Amino acid sequence: MKLDCKIIEDLIPLYIDGVCSPQSRAMVEEHLRECEACRKLVQPAQTDHIANIVPNENPPEKAVKKAFKKIRLRWIVSVLAAVALIPVLILGYNQYRGRGAAYTNIKELYIGSRFIISVEEGNYEKAFDYINISGIKQEWAEEWFDDAILADIKTDGKNKFCEYGDKLEQSGGISGCKYVGISLCGERRGEPIYRLVYSVRYADKDVLFDIIVSDDGVEYFGGGGSFVTDPLAQFSIWSEYLWQEYAGCFFDPDTGTYVYYE
Repeated sequence: MKLDCKIIEDLIPLYIDGVCSPQSRAMVEEHLRECEACRKLVQPAQTDHIANIVPNENPPEKAVKKAFKKIRLRWIVSVLAAVALIPVLILGYNQYRGRGAAYTNIKELYIGSRFIISVEEGNYEKAFDYINISGIKQEWAEEWFDDAILADIKTDGKNKFCEYGDKLEQSGGISGCKYVGISLCGERRGEPIYRLVYSVRYADKDVLFDIIVSDDGVEYFGGGGSFVTDPLAQFSIWSEYLWQEYAGCFFDPDTGTYVYYE
C-alpha cells in the first residue's frame, strides 16, 4: 500500500524511537524501501533496526507486475460475469417466445426435476412430498367424497404411492433420466400448468416420461404402457387405485367398468 510521504514523516520519529506499533513499523519500512526522499530523513546511526532496510532494486518492474495482475483479475471477473449472464439471457429469451425454461416456470421445473430424481433413486417417500395431495383432496371433496373419508388422505396417499413405487422398483425401476423440455399445457383456477418431458431408461429401453406440474406440485405423471401389466403405467395411476379404495370398487379391464363391492 503506497502511503503519502507526509504520513510517513509523522511516523518516522516514533519509528526511530521504537515506540510505534508493529503494523506502523511495517508500513514505514515498506515505504522507505521505495522512497529515497524519506530514507534520507532517517539516519542509520540513530537506530540499529533500520540498517536492514534495503531499497527495492526494480520498482518499475514491480509496478508492471501489479498492473498485469490487475488486468488479469479484471479479465477473469469479466469472463465470470459473462458466463453467469448466459442463463439469465436464456430465461429471458424463453420468456419472450413462451417456450422452454423461463422466469415464470422455474419453480415448476424445480419441482418436476426433484420428483423424477427421487423416483430414479427409488426414494418414493421423498418423491411423494412433491405430489399436490391437497389439490387431489380438494377435487375429490368437490366431486365424490365427504371430509370424513378424506381425513387421512395424505397418509393413505403416501402408502398407496409407495406401494406401487415398490412394485416399479421390483421390476427394475427407472434410470438415466434426461430432461427433454417444458411447455405450458393449460390452466387450473387461473394458474398455469406445465408439462415436463424426460427421457428415462426403463425395461432396457428409452421411454418418454411426462410430469404435469403446477405451482402447488406434481398433478400427474405417466410413462405409457399397459395399466394391466406394466408397473410403470400402474405407478403413474396410483391415485386411481386410491380413489377405487375410497369408493369401494375396482376397475374391470375386460368389461371396461367399475365393479363395486357388496
